[in-house]
Amino acid sequence: MSALHDAAIRQYTEQYARINPAGQDASRVAPRTYRNMESMYGPLVDRLSPGTVVVDIGCGPGFFLHWLSKRTGLRLLGVDACEGQAQCARLAAPRADIVVQDALSFLENKSSVFGGVFCIDIVEHIETDEACFRLLRGVQEALEPGGFMVCRVPNAAHILGSYSRYVDITHHRIFTIHSLRQALTAAGFRNVQFIPHRSSSWLGKLRLGLEYLFHRALFLLCGYPKEAIYTENLVVVGFKS
Repeated sequence: MSALHDAAIRQYTEQYARINPAGQDASRVAPRTYRNMESMYGPLVDRLSPGTVVVDIGCGPGFFLHWLSKRTGLRLLGVDACEGQAQCARLAAPRADIVVQDALSFLENKSSVFGGVFCIDIVEHIETDEACFRLLRGVQEALEPGGFMVCRVPNAAHILGSYSRYVDITHHRIFTIHSLRQALTAAGFRNVQFIPHRSSSWLGKLRLGLEYLFHRALFLLCGYPKEAIYTENLVVVGFKS
């Protein structure tokens, strides 16, 4: 890890606050955000048996763990390399165990122990392609048979993809649906599927519809008809056989 990347990760609480003006208090997040999480990820989580361990790698201030905490039967674990972010996560999800550790070190020597792993806005922060593959492969090995990984990354097909890539100095890559599927398949995941973004508000649904029409017209005009997802982020789920 480069000195610049390492320093930026350790100070990530300040960077997060700069680019997320809504703050880092999970209780102040708009209710529609949690409703959207429920709509997108609830069906996957509901498949898990009581007592299953679910991990949020790169948990940040703990918004996702806060939502997961509503499901009392699960054992929750959060991992983040930034102590400041981990402190926020402990407040957001008191019943989750929060570990301050980088993702690759955390995954070492773990085999078939987790029922679900969430990597929300973390893969783009991994510094090298080799380390990125090690992360994905490490998650795959750490999953129980039939377990799943959900991954969210910036979408290069979105018109603001370059902004997402360079808004943060610790971002090192963005993906298309093709390269993301390629990466998960290479790491051993099966039945790779993309989860469509959903909104619980009419305004959000309108924005998503207009966003799709604009990008679809642009890609058809430029001769790329196979691209199909144009939201700012891509969300994918892959399973372990």
